[in-house]
Amino acid sequence: MKTWIADIIDEELLPQRKTNESNAEFIQRICSICLIELENEKRFSPMGFGESVIDEIEEEVKEVFRIKTYGHYNIESYRLSLLKKFKLIS
Repeated sequence: MKTWIADIIDEELLPQRKTNESNAEFIQRICSICLIELENEKRFSPMGFGESVIDEIEEEVKEVFRIKTYGHYNIESYRLSLLKKFKLIS
């Protein structure tokens, strides 16, 4: 599941995406995307375990996000480093 979440985060971290969001807003957006994709794939949890699944997804997203952005103050700092890395800004 972490690989799947990491792929979603990579797509959404691209600098041309929303650039004025906080870390918490970004994490919440990724969680929403994950839940929508699970629903679209008709993956459901047994009755009574829905909240546990949501909690697990949130924890996994937070963990992968921390790993991806390690060494940066926030998501904006990370996105700026990506732009510089790909020489899209000087």
